Amino acid sequence: MRPVPARLALVTAGHFTIDAYSSFFTPLLPLLMARLGLGLTEVGALVAIASVGTSFSQPLFGLLSDRLRRPWFVAAGPLVAALFMSAVGAAPSYPALVALLLAGGAGVAAFHPQAAALAREVSPRPQIGMSIFVTGGTLGFALGPLFAAATAERFGLERTWLAALPGLVVGGLLFARFVTLAPAAHEAAPRAPLRALRPVIVPLALLYTAVVCRSAVSYGFMTFLPIHLHAAGYGVQAGGALTTLYLAAGALGGVLGGWAAERHGGRAVVRLSFLGAMPLYAAFVLVPGAPGLAGLVLGSFVLQTSLPVNVVLGQELSPRHASTIASLLMGAAWGVGALLIGPTGALADRAGLPAALAALAGLLVVGLACGLALPEARRPAAAPGAGPRAAGAAGE
Repeated sequence: MRPVPARLALVTAGHFTIDAYSSFFTPLLPLLMARLGLGLTEVGALVAIASVGTSFSQPLFGLLSDRLRRPWFVAAGPLVAALFMSAVGAAPSYPALVALLLAGGAGVAAFHPQAAALAREVSPRPQIGMSIFVTGGTLGFALGPLFAAATAERFGLERTWLAALPGLVVGGLLFARFVTLAPAAHEAAPRAPLRALRPVIVPLALLYTAVVCRSAVSYGFMTFLPIHLHAAGYGVQAGGALTTLYLAAGALGGVLGGWAAERHGGRAVVRLSFLGAMPLYAAFVLVPGAPGLAGLVLGSFVLQTSLPVNVVLGQELSPRHASTIASLLMGAAWGVGALLIGPTGALADRAGLPAALAALAGLLVVGLACGLALPEARRPAAAPGAGPRAAGAAGE
């Protein structure tokens, strides 16, 4: 087995760190709801609003990354996210909580497009390289709730800002390594990247919609799982641990997805991930207790096998716009999926949380339809020598 390139290992460590802060506030929601007097509608709106800062600014950072070719955002993102995301426990009001999440989300948004393009460039095997990068972030996202719950339990809700220290250390290491380096050289992006993507708009739109559906289901169940567990009598630490287990299973699924895509093709992985996840998420809604929780954890594993695959499939459509496409599939699509959590919270207040989660799980059917409609591999926007192997060689 070939060793992981040093630059890929470091940018994956940054992804692990920044995504841990992205999920930091989730297990704190029951405590914040009690202190600030929030309902499920406000919680759903909070997640939706926060996604604007985290997700919808990613295309802007993607466009900048495709032009600047410098890794400034890779180094600065974790520092910003650590400072603001860790302070959510000290928020004195709902507007302050939103402001902290938006500010921290800007660091998350800055990091992802450039880091995803860099991870693909420095790996000689793009599917595996992207799988390593994505899995690092997913593991961080999985451990974030456990980290937050342990911090709140040890120091109190008002002192969760102490959790910023690991992010500051990792951000400093990234600055020391990357601030003097430019990403591997490749063809400059055209001035109108969206127009240049027009020939591949249909498969890109199908991928985008599939990612929206997957993100809405994954993030929605993650958001409401601690609240569901709290209502069932679980403590904050137990809720954080079970949320971490749910997300960690998804991270392991991402590892399997990269391996399976190399052998069976990315489109097959996308289709099977939705098909296999549907009965497992349904089991959580319909079956109470431990069996339902086991179904949810296994469902996360199956659904997230397509997580690294979607990004590589999109970047293969137009390698010259790797950062822009990554920002659409990792940022804007995730943001649209998160926006759907607002209506889910409102439905939960009216009809109950199980009914709302059942409606949310219905999006898996839409994702499967998009996966089935994906055409076979075509790369009309790729420049000569700009394929995945060339990009990987440039990063060697």
